[in-house]
Amino acid sequence: MKGGGRKNLKRAVEEDNFTLEQGQSIMQVVDLRGSNLIQVMDAKGENSLAIFPAKFQKSMWIKRGNFVVVDESGREEAVESGRKVGCVVTKVLYFEQVRVLQKSAEWPEIFKSIAVESSKQDIVSQIEEDKNSSDDDGLPPLEANTNRVNPFQMETESDSDTDS
Repeated sequence: MKGGGRKNLKRAVEEDNFTLEQGQSIMQVVDLRGSNLIQVMDAKGENSLAIFPAKFQKSMWIKRGNFVVVDESGREEAVESGRKVGCVVTKVLYFEQVRVLQKSAEWPEIFKSIAVESSKQDIVSQIEEDKNSSDDDGLPPLEANTNRVNPFQMETESDSDTDS
């Protein structure tokens, strides 16, 4: 994705066929640091800081655990010069894109186990919530509101009057 700012951002997100270019890699968001900084983990398990460009701010959102494509061409230079930020986010990967990339050879091995475990944990937690949650949640039953006439009762009474 080159240039164009926000104008072509939506079109670039909707691309299904995606390949990594030279100097790009897939990383997982570990922490959101604020003021456009995010902490990401690479395929080796190393954490580093990346900049989330301003052109993504009001059109794309990320949270902990999401996957992003990062341009890390200046990473070594940043480490040598003492700068903390060494990467720039070039693309946010959405669920469908992650599923397609997981099947390809470009997906890092370290993330394969994480994605499978997180999806299993999500399913298990949803099942447990469904079992644990009840409609009552320990509250006493509601009393009938005597100030309001129930329209369903009126319809059933008028139906029974017309039948007889």
